[in-house]
Amino acid sequence: MQRYLAVRTGKMMVVSDLHGDGEAFDRCIGTFMALREDGEADRLLFLGDVIHGYGTPEEDHSLRMLLRIIDLQERLGSDHVIMLLGNHEMPHIYGVSLAKGDLEFTPRFEWVMGEHREKINKFLMTLPFIVRTSAGILFCHAGPDESSINRVERLRDFDHEALLKDADQSLTQQGDLSKVYEAYARISGQSYEALAKKYLAVTGPDDPRYPHLMRALYISERDHRFGVLWDFLFTQNDRGYVPTIYEQICQRYLDAFGTGAPQLQRVVASGHIQVPEGGYQVVNDRHFRLATAAHATPRKEGCYLLVDTMKSVYHADELTRLTHRLF
Repeated sequence: MQRYLAVRTGKMMVVSDLHGDGEAFDRCIGTFMALREDGEADRLLFLGDVIHGYGTPEEDHSLRMLLRIIDLQERLGSDHVIMLLGNHEMPHIYGVSLAKGDLEFTPRFEWVMGEHREKINKFLMTLPFIVRTSAGILFCHAGPDESSINRVERLRDFDHEALLKDADQSLTQQGDLSKVYEAYARISGQSYEALAKKYLAVTGPDDPRYPHLMRALYISERDHRFGVLWDFLFTQNDRGYVPTIYEQICQRYLDAFGTGAPQLQRVVASGHIQVPEGGYQVVNDRHFRLATAAHATPRKEGCYLLVDTMKSVYHADELTRLTHRLF
């Protein structure tokens, strides 16, 4: 499956990192529909991390939001409503756990998926990684990452199903997995069944998904392909680099991932990391960071982009004129 999309024409509304914020999501949808009716936008792009709220379960609207996006894609077309894979969606494809401090993100969403699990997992596995435009703006979730520069081809046709299939075959070759479960329990200090129920919402040992916690461990620790995807989605960008070095990385990233794009890609626009102030950040001449809700400082300063994909952009600071307040 091709993970890099090309957008050559039209006007696109871009939002990032809603993290289960139902109010922000409803505003985004309402704004897009109004812009669409007025002929001011014909595409809506989510830069990933739609799910996993930071608040209480009652405040987390992740399931409703994701189902609405799926519905909008079915009604308007996947070329008009686009969602990129974020580091908070990816764990649910593989069954790996994601936490930040004491906040465990993945168990809550695994439990609420319920009857929608198959539909959601199928959707997540189809999500693209990058959108490249005729404007010269490359959109992705996490932004420039030095380790991914030499992995362009491996990410372009990334196959989630192949990783899952290979892991399942390896587990099958183990034969009786009861001893494997016992070893897992000794290492973790809890029974395998309790952990599988907690993290993957399985019903018990007879659940077909019961071995998937072990499968997730196998993939995350032994499959180098998973490491490629992890690095791509979890990069910390400019953190850890002096500004001049990071700007060079951004240019190399654009050169690498821009190969075959409809136009020379000159600016990366991403979300993923909280901005120090307001709803966006010009990291450098080549990298623009957008914060629509959860990562805006404060939240009420959250912004979206409205981009004419046929109008060339040459520098990151040009995108500041294309930002609009959401709240």
